[in-house]
Amino acid sequence: MQTGFSELSHHLYVHHGHVNTGILLDGNRALLIDPSGDTLHTTLAELGITNIEQILFTHHHRDNTSGFPIADDVRVGVPAEEAAWFSEIDTFWNDPQYRWHLYNYHPHNLMLADAIRVDDTYTEGAQIQWGPASLKVLKTPGHTDESVTYLIDVDGERFAFSGDLIYDEGKLWELYSLQKGQQTSDYHGFLGARDELKDSLEKVRLASPTALIPTHGVVMEDPNKAIDGLFHQLAYCYDKYVSISALRHYFPKLFAAFEGHAGHMPIRDGKPPPEFLRHFGTTWIVISENGEAFVMDCGSPHVIKQIQQLKADNEISEVTQFWVTHYHDDHVDAIPEFQTTFPCETITDSVVARVITNPIGFRLPCISPAVTRVDRITCDGDSWQWNEFTMTAYHFPGQTYYHGGLLVEGRGVRMFFGGDSFTMAGIDDYCSGNRNLLGADVGYEKCLRLIQQLRPTHIFNCHVDPAFDFTDAEIQCMLDTLAEREKCFTALFPWDHANYGMDEHWVRCYPYEQEVTLGETAQLRVEITNHSSEPRTAIAQPILPPSWDTEIAPAETTIPPKTDGHIDFSIPIPQSCDTLGRIVVPMEMTYNAHPLGQFREAILVLTGG
Repeated sequence: MQTGFSELSHHLYVHHGHVNTGILLDGNRALLIDPSGDTLHTTLAELGITNIEQILFTHHHRDNTSGFPIADDVRVGVPAEEAAWFSEIDTFWNDPQYRWHLYNYHPHNLMLADAIRVDDTYTEGAQIQWGPASLKVLKTPGHTDESVTYLIDVDGERFAFSGDLIYDEGKLWELYSLQKGQQTSDYHGFLGARDELKDSLEKVRLASPTALIPTHGVVMEDPNKAIDGLFHQLAYCYDKYVSISALRHYFPKLFAAFEGHAGHMPIRDGKPPPEFLRHFGTTWIVISENGEAFVMDCGSPHVIKQIQQLKADNEISEVTQFWVTHYHDDHVDAIPEFQTTFPCETITDSVVARVITNPIGFRLPCISPAVTRVDRITCDGDSWQWNEFTMTAYHFPGQTYYHGGLLVEGRGVRMFFGGDSFTMAGIDDYCSGNRNLLGADVGYEKCLRLIQQLRPTHIFNCHVDPAFDFTDAEIQCMLDTLAEREKCFTALFPWDHANYGMDEHWVRCYPYEQEVTLGETAQLRVEITNHSSEPRTAIAQPILPPSWDTEIAPAETTIPPKTDGHIDFSIPIPQSCDTLGRIVVPMEMTYNAHPLGQFREAILVLTGG
């Protein structure tokens, strides 16, 4: 990672902090592009700049817009269609659609904690004259929907400040900002913004810049080579995604262009489920010989009515146990009503239990505010008898890391209930926010090894009526593809492992949201997953509102390879506060000596004393 600053031309410099900041200067005055972070002051002083006249932002993400104070007399310009995410940010943090039932993610990542005043808004083709330079605005969506590139003609050359469209030759900073729906919601849109990204880079290429300067990344002095390298790597990575994607079962038209590609796993036929099972919505029900029912998931009151009808028709006598596969809203929304209607034992995996018993503590895709009572928490391999069936529970980090699997043995079959983790076409890893980790003994690699070991006669998906299974060759195909993905996606990012660029929650705050009374102390934990093969040191610092007149010192921890670590903070809340309600607390992060800026956040909901 570069540090300090570099000179592009006589009047144009780049400060290299946790992001790159463009510095267009004319004597002691300057125009800045994407200023962020404390270290920028040092560069400005070294360049003799005492008067900042104008600031331009390429996009609204917090890590390239925060941490640098903006004086009242400085003009601030932003992409026109992102202006609200600068000046009216409270409309995001206070709107429940951006907190619960998250299927659409635009905007979603690194939103500002505090509003930034906007003086000027720019649309495609806008021209800006400043000092010795002429600037032109290109609308270049991809990393965000309305992000822009600033072309600067100065000193006889042209430079493109391209935001986060590209990091370096063949590389992106991360891909979870590219989650975007095509035929359905953003939830199913893994790398769905890649075509927008490619179109934007082609637009930048046509402008024939001397160099590309990304917000995150290195200055690219051969833009064509850098862009071609990224297109090649993205195409290869996406092909390795499609080749075993479960979405091919749900939305075959979405992948019509990939039909017949070499190395793509054929879509398997289903098989009838055993006659003692019932399927309603996302709920599977096992009916024992004595008429008792074992129910899995309850996402809708309609399921409760269906179960009541089974009782009325004497197909079941009572519900005696209830298993929760994972936390997604279409599996848990109606659980409180279910538990009132059928007061049976509720069982789930320990990782799932942490989310569904305290959903306010998490910000994840498809999350529901419904709170589930859990009576028994299982660990990997816990087994029990339910009537004639032997039940064995597993942590099953497939469709989401927060997921369990259940092996049900009896009546001549071995049934594996994998939640939403598989279809006949492969694996359900189409949402990066679900934490589909790559590598040995994590994510789908762990899940497939378990299926390989258990050899179930039937596998069940909560959204699919037929049962199915996989041949040994199909399982090996999926394992081989995942191993290749680990390599090619690692090559796509400037990290030493793919998971840093794919796992939006490798740094996360717990609880994500909590209510705290004025004058009390909030307890906040920053959890960090070290995806590397060597120990890593993480430093975190909560950024509190300036009006609190309180600063929390940075704290650090060293995390062993391939494990989770954490840093704990006690945050004193003032006795009085101008504003009650939701306060966003960004977390300034440094990882492996690389500053990341205000990388994640937590929410404190202040109530009166």
